Amino acid sequence: MSLLRLWLIGTAVFLVSVMVWAFVPILVPLFIVFVGLGGLVTLIVRAARAYERHRARGRQDPDDPTS
Repeated sequence: MSLLRLWLIGTAVFLVSVMVWAFVPILVPLFIVFVGLGGLVTLIVRAARAYERHRARGRQDPDDPTS
C-alpha cells in the first residue's frame, strides 16, 4: 500500500471521526429516546399479548357442545 493511500485513508478516518464527534450532543439524546421508545413499545406489546391470552382463556365458545 502506498504512502499516499495510507495518508488519504487516515485523513478520511480522522475527518469522519471529527464529524461524528461534532454531532455527539445530538446523537446521544436521540439514541436514548430511540432506546426508550423501543422499550416502551416492547412493554406495550407484551402486555397486550398477555391480556389477549388472559381473555382467550376465560372465554368460552357458546356453540361448543362440550362447555
